Amino acid sequence: MRLKQIVFENYKTYYGLQEIDLSITEEDKKHNRNVILLGGLNGAGKTTILKAIRYILFGQRGITKVEYDRLMANTINNTYFDEGGRECFISLTLEMDTGEEWKLKVNWLFDKQKQLVAEDRSIEVKKPGSTTRKKMNVTDLASFNRFIDRIIPYNAAPFFIFDGEEIKDLITKQNSSEMKEAIHKITGLDSYKLLLNDLESLESQLYKKLSSATNKTTLDQYKNELDKTEKEIDKYENFIQKTRKEIQEIENRITETTEKRNDKISRNSRSREKLVRKQSEIQTRLQLEQEEFEKKYKENILSIILSDQISELKKAIKLEKDERNKKILRENSLEPYNEFINQLLSKEINPPLTNQQLTQIKSIGEKIWLNEEESVSHKSRELHDLSTKEENTLINIPILKADQLVKMKTAISDLENKYEQLESEIQSAPESVEIDEETKLLAQLQEQKGVLNSKVRTAFKKLTPLKEKLTNTRNKLTRLSANDVSSEDLNTKLDYVKRTKEFSDEFLLKATKLKAEMIREEFEKMLKKLIRKTDEFGEVIFDIENYSIRLYNERGQEVSILDRSAGEMQMISSALIWALIKASDLDLPMVIDTPLGRLDSIHRNRLIENYYKELSDQVIILSTDTEITKDYVDMMKSHSAKQYLLDYNEEHKYTLIREGYFELVEVN
Repeated sequence: MRLKQIVFENYKTYYGLQEIDLSITEEDKKHNRNVILLGGLNGAGKTTILKAIRYILFGQRGITKVEYDRLMANTINNTYFDEGGRECFISLTLEMDTGEEWKLKVNWLFDKQKQLVAEDRSIEVKKPGSTTRKKMNVTDLASFNRFIDRIIPYNAAPFFIFDGEEIKDLITKQNSSEMKEAIHKITGLDSYKLLLNDLESLESQLYKKLSSATNKTTLDQYKNELDKTEKEIDKYENFIQKTRKEIQEIENRITETTEKRNDKISRNSRSREKLVRKQSEIQTRLQLEQEEFEKKYKENILSIILSDQISELKKAIKLEKDERNKKILRENSLEPYNEFINQLLSKEINPPLTNQQLTQIKSIGEKIWLNEEESVSHKSRELHDLSTKEENTLINIPILKADQLVKMKTAISDLENKYEQLESEIQSAPESVEIDEETKLLAQLQEQKGVLNSKVRTAFKKLTPLKEKLTNTRNKLTRLSANDVSSEDLNTKLDYVKRTKEFSDEFLLKATKLKAEMIREEFEKMLKKLIRKTDEFGEVIFDIENYSIRLYNERGQEVSILDRSAGEMQMISSALIWALIKASDLDLPMVIDTPLGRLDSIHRNRLIENYYKELSDQVIILSTDTEITKDYVDMMKSHSAKQYLLDYNEEHKYTLIREGYFELVEVN
């Protein structure tokens, strides 16, 4: 499945009817151009596009009331509303692998107070080769959701539509049950769970039919035993379900307390210890800058001081060279003239000419010969007696200015000011924050969780023999009906159902482990390509037993993911998304907002070189100008199918969608 087009009409910052062509052509596929770039400054409407795509597909699912109110704020374009408009819409066209096109549309109507009056959804489907669209009957939101989940499961949304700076939440908020459920959803294993439920339901129906075909007296005896056993099983299963909810609540409290503790530590980032470390770093930088300044000063100060004199000397040498060249050219030009005039004036003239007259004739002749309008004095000033090598050496002496030294001195002054400022802050900074209260509460919660888990295990121990008893009772019912002609078909069907259920259950278990193993391999392989500070910890793995990310230091001790930097957590989350997509049976486009904003240059380059161009057949990247680097641009030139710029007009307060990308990447 691919995104083909998104259309806005007076939606938020997009005034009027505007559309973005998101299609990937066969030519693009042939040349491995899978990336579509949408660039814009902050506030231009990048995140609006991401949230619009998510809302068209999934509506209010997973959105709190506060988030929904924020999303709906100023839904209709302010300029259009002031002009009297009251309706706006967004639409998204999907291109399916079968060749069908699905056009999803959301339309809003507002009153004069800008209050939402109505929201309507529609789906139109165009068959391959057809020129018309058929409108699907969407009776309510639940049916719309079921229709969408057929192609894009809601559980898969966080893995293909996400904010690049927030994907670290995937690993900080996931627990094992949620991760396992997500893997089932996006890898297609969830359908086998539905099959198992259907088989269990069918098995129960067959047992009921079988019981009615068996001897009544014996049947009643075993039915009573069966009912009693089922009630016992229900009791323990209800207890387990209730206790698991309590465990989940405790886990939520553990998460909240952990976040509170981490928030305390984060807010205390100005503690004395951290300030001292920062001051030490600045002192080191200051020493290096001063050493570099002194080196530059010694090497260049003479050239800087004499720069004006060197410049004047170069000008003088150049003037002398020009004058010398002019003199040579004049002499060369007068050479045939002098030969002629000397022969002429050597002849006898009657009456004879005076020396002054001869000089005048020769001078006038030179002026006519050279086509000079006025008499020019050609007295040469004294020239420097320089060889060509000496002249070139003087001409090529560099002229250095003091700008670079001034800039370095300014940087040194800034570092000295920062050092002094930190020294003041150190004097009044607090000691490290106390987190004993949260640590004690976490220990209590972990203990409560352990007690409840122990109760669940005990309940399972009692539940296992009861289920065996239930199976034995059902087998007795089967044997009693073996000679009953009416029960033969039921026994055959029941045997098929039981074997199918056992096979499906075993298949689901093995397939889940296989997918988890595939996820682990892809995760660890991609992480090695992305992560920068590999010496910070010994190993990062995806645990296939409880479906969670685990970090280990070089001594094999597990360390908390929450203690890693935001950039490293983004790299770990990116690797997890890569692994889930590669192990998934879903062929989905990727929509990523601000993927490189908080990353250093090394992590940026590794994402660009190893990740986005291989992540999916269609990767839509929404980025700001601050993320753009030369490596980013070079990669995008060869791998981007289309580029757009979201141009926000400050005067009219709306955004226009233009082709191009910060005037850096050529449009193909």
